[in-house]
Amino acid sequence: MSEADPSTPPGEPRTKVNWSKLHLWQMQPVRDVLLGLGILGLFWLGQKISVVTVPLLLAVLLAYLFEPIIEWGTRKLKVSRPFAVGGIIALGALFVVIPAVLAASVGVAQLALFGSRTIDNIQTVSAAKAAGSPEAAEPVFAEWKARNNADTFSPTWNWVYEQLTTPEDIESPLRDGLQAGIDWIGENSEQVAQTAANVGVETVSRVLGWIGAAFGLGFMGFLTLFFFYFMSTEWVKVKGFGSSLLPDRNRDKIIDLLIKFDAVISGFIRGRLTIAFLQAIVFSLAYFAIGVPGSFILGPIVAILSVVPYLALVGLPLSVTLLALEGHTGFRGQWWWVLGAPTAVYFIGQALDDYVWTPVIQGKSTGMDTPTILFASIAGGALFGVFGLLIAIPIAACVKILIQEIFWPSFKEWAEGRADDPLPIED
Repeated sequence: MSEADPSTPPGEPRTKVNWSKLHLWQMQPVRDVLLGLGILGLFWLGQKISVVTVPLLLAVLLAYLFEPIIEWGTRKLKVSRPFAVGGIIALGALFVVIPAVLAASVGVAQLALFGSRTIDNIQTVSAAKAAGSPEAAEPVFAEWKARNNADTFSPTWNWVYEQLTTPEDIESPLRDGLQAGIDWIGENSEQVAQTAANVGVETVSRVLGWIGAAFGLGFMGFLTLFFFYFMSTEWVKVKGFGSSLLPDRNRDKIIDLLIKFDAVISGFIRGRLTIAFLQAIVFSLAYFAIGVPGSFILGPIVAILSVVPYLALVGLPLSVTLLALEGHTGFRGQWWWVLGAPTAVYFIGQALDDYVWTPVIQGKSTGMDTPTILFASIAGGALFGVFGLLIAIPIAACVKILIQEIFWPSFKEWAEGRADDPLPIED
């Protein structure tokens, strides 16, 4: 049995092919299936060897992110690419890595102190309640004020004390709930104190594990910088090699699609990540100024969440809760400050994002709407872990463009009766 060879170029006479003599991988339908399985296999393999692929992907991301700066340096400053890349690494270590390590250390210390203060406040309220009357509890509060060098007891914890001392004959679910919580914490005070003291350390450890705990942060950082240096210095050759792999047939269409891919991905990566970096600074300093404990850990977390627009809203209840539990004296312990200050910080940060950073840095919409980003991130992380998170959004952007530029026009022609098949096969 023989048929015309479908691989014969258009315009040339087609040769007859004996299908019985062909290997499976020589048949186009089988090759298409194998190609799809091969792509899925690459994703699976990338997830399994994430200790290498994650630094490599981060290096590619950094090389792509800093390429405009490197190109500007080589053109305007007349320096070589290796010198420009080395300068970026040195400046990044000096102005990003070292400040980030110091800020994380301060954040860990803040959370440890916050844990010990919270236990102390709970013990003070419990002792005051056990005293039996406000007059008998006064020495307990006086000891707390002397211990904390304060003129008044914390308004937040004073409110807790007032709720707990509500007469027993008055039904108060809030009193009962607070009492149950305090009793539990009292019974497990040592464990709670240790957990609170280790919150910052565990948070940092999770971030390090996100990058790849198998070899430690140092080795992962070295691999990332190693790949970044050579990827950036040879970026022009990498692009040239990729261009040489494009088939001559439909080359112009492919290049047009790649340009659109670049516009969307670069708009998101360079735009949102730059904005997230700025928001990490703003939120950290703002939380520190209003008195939120662990501000230099909470700030970067909120900034990372802000990569998905408006997801930074998660930081609002967290900051309110931490500020309330901190038990400040003076105006920072008043309810209007506890509720109003974190709310103002969120809206100021969001306004800077919406009306300053996004118009200036991103310029125009990247086409990556919030539902698409959220779905892609969750799906990528669920399927392939950290590896999937890194590739999910770029792949989603490319798939969206392919649907808009190729599949949707063909489907529309079919729906309008101008084509017999939404996915026509050439004769």
